[in-house]
Amino acid sequence: MTEWTTTLRPGLPISFDGEQFTVAEIEGRRILLRQSGLAGPPKLRPVDISVLLFHPTTAVLAPVPKEETAAEAVLSGLADEEDDELTVKVQHLQEVLTGYRLGDAALALEGEPRADFAPGKPMLHRYAVKAAELRVGVSTVRRWTAALKKSGPAGLVMDRPVRSVVERADPRWVEMAESVLKAKVKASCPVRGLILTEIEEQLVREHGKGTVPLPARTMGYELLRQMSKGTNAFEDSTKGKRSIADGPQGTYGRLRATRPGEYVVLDTNSLDVFAMEPVTCRWCAAS
Repeated sequence: MTEWTTTLRPGLPISFDGEQFTVAEIEGRRILLRQSGLAGPPKLRPVDISVLLFHPTTAVLAPVPKEETAAEAVLSGLADEEDDELTVKVQHLQEVLTGYRLGDAALALEGEPRADFAPGKPMLHRYAVKAAELRVGVSTVRRWTAALKKSGPAGLVMDRPVRSVVERADPRWVEMAESVLKAKVKASCPVRGLILTEIEEQLVREHGKGTVPLPARTMGYELLRQMSKGTNAFEDSTKGKRSIADGPQGTYGRLRATRPGEYVVLDTNSLDVFAMEPVTCRWCAAS
């Protein structure tokens, strides 16, 4: 059972001694309960706090709060790239709230506060400027700011949609990686490091140097692993890779016949089972 706590306060719905009440008043050790669901004048019942809390029938009727992952666990699970991205986002939002990216005038960076975030500037103006700067909606900046104020940096992590490592990578890098991997289908086992180098060279050739952000080496290996699942791209068996590449592209699943005899299932496996034919007494292999 999940353990949780709540404050004993006026208005708290509870069950006590087989009846439902609402806490009406608290005065020292004396708790005044108002019975719920009765027509006419409310029925009041005074009870000592120790009797109420330790009575075996007492139960709080408020809904159990939703369990949340500890902030430490949320932040420790971030990859290096995600941690850097979160740091930048927090600094942007601190500039919205305080005018300073590091959150305090004593830690002001050169040129801070900027005119649009100087003291006295309305928050609506700050939201609009930051939204235009980050190329997101004003409502998104306001939501991020509220999450930061409520739960700190961990609130920004829980606020975002869950994305795979491939979804977090630059789409241009992913597209080029798919093209390079596809070209290696019928080649011998490629080396991951050389594949990453080839992807980088083709991106520079197509988009220019420094235009497309490149993943770190470790993240690049993970991206290749995720993108090559089910293809045997980095296995030694070239024959196996070709077989998978030449196989049907559709998803295997259950066949649904629309008429009798539409599908015929053939089992060509031979069973190591024999039987004797009753008339000729010859041994027959089962099939």
